Amino acid sequence: MKINTFEKEIINDKAKGLSDQEIGNKYNINLKQIEKIITKEKGINVTKLNKSKKINNLFPKDFKLENNTVWSFKSRGNWATHNGNYRGNWSPYIPRNVILRYSNENDTVLDYFCGSGTTAVECKLLNRNFIGIDINEKAIELARENLDFQFLFSSNIELKVGDARNLDFIKDNSIDLICAHPPYANIINYTYDNKYDLSHLNINEFLTEIKKIADESYRVLKENKYCAILIGDTRKNKHIVPLGFWLIEKYLEAGFKIKEIVIKRQHNCKTTGFWYKNSIKYNFLLLAHEYLVVFEKTKKKVQYHDKNVSNIFYLIDENIYLESTTVWIFNKEEYINNIISNLVKRYSKNYCIYNNNFHENSDLIIYFYDKNFNSFIKYMEKVKNNSIVAIVCEDIREENNLIYSEPIFIEKELRNNNNFKIKEIVIIAINNYSNNINNNKNNLNINHKYILIYQKVN
Repeated sequence: MKINTFEKEIINDKAKGLSDQEIGNKYNINLKQIEKIITKEKGINVTKLNKSKKINNLFPKDFKLENNTVWSFKSRGNWATHNGNYRGNWSPYIPRNVILRYSNENDTVLDYFCGSGTTAVECKLLNRNFIGIDINEKAIELARENLDFQFLFSSNIELKVGDARNLDFIKDNSIDLICAHPPYANIINYTYDNKYDLSHLNINEFLTEIKKIADESYRVLKENKYCAILIGDTRKNKHIVPLGFWLIEKYLEAGFKIKEIVIKRQHNCKTTGFWYKNSIKYNFLLLAHEYLVVFEKTKKKVQYHDKNVSNIFYLIDENIYLESTTVWIFNKEEYINNIISNLVKRYSKNYCIYNNNFHENSDLIIYFYDKNFNSFIKYMEKVKNNSIVAIVCEDIREENNLIYSEPIFIEKELRNNNNFKIKEIVIIAINNYSNNINNNKNNLNINHKYILIYQKVN
């Protein structure tokens, strides 16, 4: 595909090592436009055109298996051939943790959004067989380059240009682990004009196709094995779009149950400067979380966890630091007060807590999810226009070791309520906290909660 003179100049500057910000300032274009030009010319969305094959270490330094449900990797990981050159690729710490926890040596791991081969490299290092699929042949070429290093294991690595919606070449019940990071609808485009590329679809189209992928995943995965998917939310018109919850539902519809929901923190959200000031000025939070959902192909049933919350004790701290991202980190002893103080300081001092009392004229209603949810929905209709409703909820581990996710249930129940629009999804990471009902060492310690923040619009 031919590129014009303007695009050639940008490609040349990129090859010289100019940053995206420098190119943007020079030509008065944004990152999305730069990405489109690079993808058009190179067939792949990468951050650098000059690649280095130097390998300093084959293994991560001081690696420890994660044991909580909030994962935070301040360094994305640069051992072996790993790098951040492929736009939107995930940190190798994620597939390494998933592969070590949910598979054994010589198992077969499938990644149907192979990209630059991050999962493939980890399978090679950890002695797993691997099947990698991507709709973009240039991505498969890059994955082959990244796998081109000598190592002591001789695992079977298969890379293939293909479509995650059609895995006909894989037998039923033959895969030991699925480990994949799909595009987040059309947030980042991974090809220029490939009509089969899911990264060109709007959210509704994307979810329709994801359901097909979930069905194929269920077919090829062995029973009692796991499928790990990393997905994030997006934002439109200052309101959150809960893409993560919607994708999770498609896998549940395919027959999967939830083994774990891990919150993966992002560290590219500045809490000072331009974005912080705008998050306060326009009253939105900077997205700082993604969901790593571990599904299980099992016949077990999830039992509903019926709980009752009452007597919420709290003390408003007027001087509390105002959180600016969607991940709030608190100590166990202080998290309730910190949640309420942040909500009150950001949204309104004219507030009430539903579990203790309810006032229809409040500008902010805080509800700690309990078995009275149906009654609460009726009360929601009585609140004033433009009022904020904040629902604090969590993931519950049932006696069968599977997860019942309250926020997914709540969002689904309120999705078609035209009077309320979801504004934010906040993750509360709680130090030294657990809501597990057992101490099974194979389970992660659940140390996070959620706040679903709605606004009455009619």
